[in-house]
Amino acid sequence: MTDANLTPRTFAMPEIPGVTVPHGGLHFLQPELLLDFISVCKEPLASVTPVAVLYSTVGVRQRIDLRKIPVAIKGRIVYPVSSLSMPSLRARLIINGPFKKLKFQGTLIAATGEPSVQNMTLLGLALEFTTV
Repeated sequence: MTDANLTPRTFAMPEIPGVTVPHGGLHFLQPELLLDFISVCKEPLASVTPVAVLYSTVGVRQRIDLRKIPVAIKGRIVYPVSSLSMPSLRARLIINGPFKKLKFQGTLIAATGEPSVQNMTLLGLALEFTTV
């Protein structure tokens, strides 16, 4: 017999007023806000998976899905968030395992030969969490 409490469980970022932005059924962590793991789940977390990036162009919200690669929570990790379909994205997810906190930092920077991202704003990062 296996204990159901020991089975890994994966779930999407919950709605946290003032911290997340809802869009298309997902909740996106706003840039530069420090997120405490306890506000997501009381159980210990094993990994975090970046799912999608939310941005706006002239006030219209758009989403880019990312490759779902889980990032194990071990020590302090700086994970680059990028997408081939949006090369102007310069972002990272900082996971601090010992302090049980994470932060999403990012900007949109125009690269040479790329259309201007002057009117684009980065709104957030959708995450999935896996418990131990």
